[in-house]
This record gives sequence, structure tokens and C-alpha cells, in this order.
Amino acid sequence: EVTEAIAANKDSILKAIKLIKTLDDAKILDALNGAVRGRQVIINKFAVELNKDIYTGLLSNMASMVFLLGELNVSDLSDFLNKVNKGLHVANQASPNAKTSVRSLLGVLKDDDMNRSLTYMLNMLKGMSRED
Repeated sequence: EVTEAIAANKDSILKAIKLIKTLDDAKILDALNGAVRGRQVIINKFAVELNKDIYTGLLSNMASMVFLLGELNVSDLSDFLNKVNKGLHVANQASPNAKTSVRSLLGVLKDDDMNRSLTYMLNMLKGMSRED
């Protein structure tokens, strides 16, 4: 029965042996063995480190952040962040000393792309200001 299983899985077994050899050559097996043997020391060091005051806020907020990430619509967020990246690129190319006049602002409203962007931002602000 064992011989049959070995014969049936010969290729997989050879790949596993090659993987183990590669891990051993890279000294990863030694590191893993050391980590397993010293796991209690490692766990204690993590516990001592995580009990420091500087991590209190991080640890208490981590669960809330994980749940918030689950509620995000990744597709919408991705589209929005791509637009933010494009906007930052254009903003960084502009002169930092340039000022916007009322006339140029009205001209911006005539530009279809700018008008859509402003409308998008205004709608986002409306959505942010609403109570559910």
C-alpha cells in the first residue's frame, strides 16, 4: 500500500524533496528549527513588546480597522484613488505661486472634464455630510 502510494505520487515527492533541499541550502530549515525550539522565548518577547504603551492605540483600533476594510467598496475606492493620483500629478506640475481668480474659476466650470470633477467632489462632500 505504501509502495503504491509512493509510486503514484513520485513526481510530487521528488518536488517536495527538491523544495526541502532548497530550503536547507538557504538555511531556512535551520532558522525554522531554531524558531520552533525557541518558540516560548519568541512568544514572550512578542508579548513583552506588544504590551508597551506605544502599541495600545494600534492594538485597540486594529479590530475596528479590519471591519472597516471589509465594508469598503474596493472597486469604487480604486477608481477614486486613481483619480487622486492623476490629480496630484497635475497639481505638482502647476506653479505653486499661481492664484485662481473668479474669472478662471468660471472658465473651469465651462471645461467638461473639470466640471465633472468638481461635481464629483461636491457630490462626495454631500455624501459625507449626510447622516445615515
